[in-house]
Amino acid sequence: MSYIHDALKKAQKERNGRFRPYEGVSPSRPWRAGLSPKKWAAWIIGGLMIVLLAFASYSWLDLRRPFTPAGSEKAVPPPQPLKRQTDAGDFFERGRGYHRERRLEAARQWYEKALKADPGYALALNNLGVIQIQDEAYADARRNFEKAIRLKPDYVDPYYNLACFFALRGQTEESLRYLRKAVSLGPAVQKWACKDTDLSALHNLAEFKEMMGLDP
Repeated sequence: MSYIHDALKKAQKERNGRFRPYEGVSPSRPWRAGLSPKKWAAWIIGGLMIVLLAFASYSWLDLRRPFTPAGSEKAVPPPQPLKRQTDAGDFFERGRGYHRERRLEAARQWYEKALKADPGYALALNNLGVIQIQDEAYADARRNFEKAIRLKPDYVDPYYNLACFFALRGQTEESLRYLRKAVSLGPAVQKWACKDTDLSALHNLAEFKEMMGLDP
């Protein structure tokens, strides 16, 4: 019995030496179970430096982008289409207004602007040709009248103006040919022709009188 008792006491002492009862954290050794204070401070400083470096990098990248006020993304207007070229008709109407006032040089400039905007604008070609006849620029006038006819075959004015052009130059046959075409496109031409001094060379011709419905 004494032997067993001694053995039990010895075993109990050994257990007590290996396992101390929980007594809380010793105030004299707060870092006993973990890192030392220096290592903890190093970890904390390192973490702060990483955060600061990340913030500085983000700020530097953000500064490289152009500044955009808050909400301005919605305020930016969508891309606008290219401005449409001013209609040749607007220039033509300006020129015709000056033409009616007999301000021929101003009218010429606006007709030329209309043709620059639209080289195939038949009305501007015709009216410019009228001014050119008055300026005795006959070759230019004829060219513009003929071009207007090619572009707009049913346009009566250039036919009539070519009739005047050839009558002024004494080319009566050509004048009568264009005048006949003009009458076929617009019966009102008969009233113009009978009073138009540019066609004076035709007024006494039988063919002209017949065309105009006049007594021979």
